[in-house]
Amino acid sequence: MADLVFDTSVLSDLLVQYFEFDVIRRGYFVPRGNLSNELVKHINRIIKYHSDTIFDDEISPGLVVASVLAFVEIARKFDVLSCGKYSIAKFAAFIESPPDWFKISPLDMDILSYLNEIPIIVRGDGGGSLELADAVHVATALSREKFYVVTTDARIRALELLNNKIIS
Repeated sequence: MADLVFDTSVLSDLLVQYFEFDVIRRGYFVPRGNLSNELVKHINRIIKYHSDTIFDDEISPGLVVASVLAFVEIARKFDVLSCGKYSIAKFAAFIESPPDWFKISPLDMDILSYLNEIPIIVRGDGGGSLELADAVHVATALSREKFYVVTTDARIRALELLNNKIIS
């Protein structure tokens, strides 16, 4: 299966639910906010695979992935994006030791090399200039062998190179 690469807004919703509903113990997410039924089904399958030894011989359903820049964006607007559901200490602990099913992608030369594949100007309904942070989210996705981008951003959704690669 493919990795799910999150943008900042969807990652923010995931972290709120992760801490608010103690997903680490409960083991699953529920549809809420930017976490749709389809998306939650994928996330929960990933969590189950990485926490259940029964699936050792099955093909991995992938990982949940976000760029380190998404975490920087959340930190910049922490009070608003955390919705008061978790502390900065919990946020830092998640970054230091994410769950097995979650990958924080570094901003390195591999990611930067994919930025050249992303158009600066996006045409169509979500047209306009692509922000650097959004371009990094897309480059993070492109760096994965198989991926789906999980985003609410209209400009990212309008990128032709992501046709059939968006989950909402």
